[in-house]
Amino acid sequence: MQINMNVTLPLTLSDAGNWLPQYPNPADFRFDYYKLLLNAPNGLAFLPLGAQQRSVAIVGAGAAGMTVARELLRCGFNVTIYEASDRIGGRLYTRENPLGQNQSGMEMGAMRMPFFSKPGDANCILEYYLLQEPQPQNRAIYAQFPNPGTAPGGTGIYLNQGFGPNHEFSVPQMIRWAYDQQPDNETIRNLANKATRFVDFFVDYIKDIYVENSNRWPQLWNNIVAHYEGMTFDDLVMAPAMNVYAVDDGNFGGFGMTADEASLLYTIGTGDGSWGAFYSIGALWFIRCTMFGFGGAELQTIAGLGGTGTLPFYGQPTFDSAGRPLTPPMYQGIQSLVEYLFYCTAPNQPFSLYESDQARLFTRASVAGIIKQPGDRIQVQLADGSAENFDYVFVTSGQWATQMSTQFLGFSQAELPEIKITAQHTQHNISSCKLFFPLTEQYWNKPGNLIPQVIVTDTYIQDAYALAWNTAQGDQGVILASYTWEDDSLKLLPFDQGRLVDLVLAKLQQITLETVHQDITEYIVKGAPVMIQWIHEPTYDGCAKLYRQRDEAANFIDLAYNQDFGAQSHLYFAGENYSVEGGWTEPALRSAIDGVMQLLHHAGAVFQVSDFNFDRDYPRWTP
Repeated sequence: MQINMNVTLPLTLSDAGNWLPQYPNPADFRFDYYKLLLNAPNGLAFLPLGAQQRSVAIVGAGAAGMTVARELLRCGFNVTIYEASDRIGGRLYTRENPLGQNQSGMEMGAMRMPFFSKPGDANCILEYYLLQEPQPQNRAIYAQFPNPGTAPGGTGIYLNQGFGPNHEFSVPQMIRWAYDQQPDNETIRNLANKATRFVDFFVDYIKDIYVENSNRWPQLWNNIVAHYEGMTFDDLVMAPAMNVYAVDDGNFGGFGMTADEASLLYTIGTGDGSWGAFYSIGALWFIRCTMFGFGGAELQTIAGLGGTGTLPFYGQPTFDSAGRPLTPPMYQGIQSLVEYLFYCTAPNQPFSLYESDQARLFTRASVAGIIKQPGDRIQVQLADGSAENFDYVFVTSGQWATQMSTQFLGFSQAELPEIKITAQHTQHNISSCKLFFPLTEQYWNKPGNLIPQVIVTDTYIQDAYALAWNTAQGDQGVILASYTWEDDSLKLLPFDQGRLVDLVLAKLQQITLETVHQDITEYIVKGAPVMIQWIHEPTYDGCAKLYRQRDEAANFIDLAYNQDFGAQSHLYFAGENYSVEGGWTEPALRSAIDGVMQLLHHAGAVFQVSDFNFDRDYPRWTP
């Protein structure tokens, strides 16, 4: 079987324009998943006679794995979830504040949620599960995330030991960046204007074409991919800016920055933190995220679900299917999404995943082997030597973690081509380090305070974010005192938590004392740090997939595998690591639903979605 490595055509679209989403939405697969779920109140499909009770193993209990399990259970499958760690949620990981449950929690993984473009637009799976499906009193509580420039308590930029981007200050200062305004520095404003100009130029041209029920968008997107897939983000920053809308060839130019400007952008970004860690990744990752609704001022932080006391098993002891204890569901933070999917009953269903006798969850269960058996059955072998056979297997764990722990055996090239395995093994997963502390109070709201809520630096701490889930007097807030990626996080690997705490607190104290003459560490509960280094987590082995340039062929294999090979292999892949917008929750959910749709189609299930026909309405990946 020959496979074309020079893939440039991501998809073709059916004529059913009523299933197109609004803009912004992901670039590669224009389909309204919110409407799909809304139009399927009894589940997406039901199995034909003779196919009921088919079994599915799901590797990983994160957002993708739990979505797959929930939607397949609704369709009549038996589902078994294997999770290598001792918790559900994956990289939706909300740690309880050491000061107690009435305090803001700490988001160790995902923390900024795009709703495409804001809550209420009904344009993404995340909104369906958090705002549409729950009862009104249980819908998610959200607020705008305090990104640089959008923090109500202001942002401060500390560069070159406080002497500014061109060493223009005689004494150390933090450049002020007031809420919803431009930074108080001409050099930085000019830098931001160049980045904004490119984004606006791109968006103004594509936004109307994107929502057309025509072939214009697939053709234009093919050309954009062809032009930019060989470029790094650094190349995009340095490429000349364009001035005319004559870009049907896919060439929108670049930021048009000088080397000095590019160096400055490395440190401060233009609104959601430092971008320097991403300079070596593919330009297409930046384009796919920034131009299609994954960034901007509308990113939300999720405090959790409302009316938690009315939700199932709230605060109660819970156990996996082997009797091992689980963390009781508190429905706080973004982790509440996965808790909702697991513990709460789907519409018109008698039982939740946790309660159903057709669903099992095993934690501390590392999958060592996935082995194709005669008769299209697949054996899942665990590291403890136990094994069980299933009709289908979904892999939702990260690519590097899967490579380091799981063997795929017995699959032919027509079922699992070597190019797929190579794509998984050679994709890039980034490292990230977060160091949180509780606060003694929300200092940015204190009269007389001069310390910004967000601090952006070119030091080893990189960015610091203070935030609170609510403004109630009893919620003292938390501070993400150091948030780093890639090389900036790897610099911190040699230090244990105690030493890193000392380094970070000393640097924050120095910066605030010498610039605003107030000590931020007076508001920090120094003895209660909470830290994670994602590269140290053996069941994740990295934080998110950010691919390099010229990886489009490997990306396409990940994107199209379920469609092209799932029917033969009975093997499916889902999750953020198999998307092209790594690091975000929505692609994990979309890939999960797409995998479910492909399995249902291959299994001959009868779709029960109003006004939907799979062959007519569902897009295809077409090389």
